[in-house]
Amino acid sequence: MNKSKRRDTFIYEGLGFPIRLVNVPLRKVFGEWAIDINFNTLQEVVLRMLATKSTHLTGPEIRFIIDYFEMSYRDFAKLFGVSHVAVVKWEKELSKMNPSTEAYLRLYILNYLKVNDKEFRKLYLTINPENLANFENENIPLEIDADKIAC
Repeated sequence: MNKSKRRDTFIYEGLGFPIRLVNVPLRKVFGEWAIDINFNTLQEVVLRMLATKSTHLTGPEIRFIIDYFEMSYRDFAKLFGVSHVAVVKWEKELSKMNPSTEAYLRLYILNYLKVNDKEFRKLYLTINPENLANFENENIPLEIDADKIAC
């Protein structure tokens, strides 16, 4: 009996927003097919992708970042020089994050991930406040090749 197989695409929403996984390995567990990926690696890959995506961060993506860093609203707000109420409004999408703050958040993430200087500089040059101010908010799911995060 075959205990593993692949699925071309799978929409994973376990982080609070849709992520399109491609080439998804599946494993049979207690008679049910389950995705067979390393969820810690998935979270790190998603964090990196959020830092480098070309559109504004959405409310659920901001919530994921706060949760990933295990911060309270107050601690997160203090880090970026805003009130915790502002953070709540960003998460609920009642207001947009200032482009300068969003650019700083993305640089903060890349610094946390200890990316190399070339990648850091690339983000600095492409995702700056002026560019973020001109982006229309598109809700395009992140796409990840699940082979790279398989167990």
